Amino acid sequence: MYKPSSPEDYLANAPDHYRAGLTAMREVLLSFDLEESIKWNIPVYGYGKKNVASLFYAKAYLGVWFGQGALLSDPDGILVNASPGKTVSQRQLRFASQEEVDPELLRGFLTEAIQNQKEGLELAPVKAPEAELPPALLEAFRNDPELEQLYSGFTPYKQREFCESINDAKREVTKARRLQKVIEHIREGSGLSDKYRK
Repeated sequence: MYKPSSPEDYLANAPDHYRAGLTAMREVLLSFDLEESIKWNIPVYGYGKKNVASLFYAKAYLGVWFGQGALLSDPDGILVNASPGKTVSQRQLRFASQEEVDPELLRGFLTEAIQNQKEGLELAPVKAPEAELPPALLEAFRNDPELEQLYSGFTPYKQREFCESINDAKREVTKARRLQKVIEHIREGSGLSDKYRK
């Protein structure tokens, strides 16, 4: 997986059809008193010690993440919750092409996001429900009590990550493949996304 060394590197390696739009959005972000850094392999813009916004692109769009976007005034419903049911506070401002990028719209949302940050407004994280154990993993625990003991040593977050990986699979063959991967990680003492963390 590509890891940009700087925001400039991120832009230089962005798809040609998004580069100008990303550059225009970055200019707006840099016009505010925000600290620019790379986190999660994308440019992130913080105020104080809190992340306010992130610049990103995906296959079908480019845009800006707002860490506390759910608090922003959005009467026209422009901001998108990328993971309804999972994401509480984050919202995306998406543009389908670089020609659609609207610096003034971005500037308005950023002004409000920074003001909210200055005032200390933020949505409290919602405690995630306990992991729903997949039947196949329960069966693996019945056949191997040591595996269950190893599993219980993981944090609730990592347990949920294991369970969701299996439960989210649509096909049985995918569930079986993911079960094997989860079992390997449990035995190794590593979470599914540990390799992506610093």
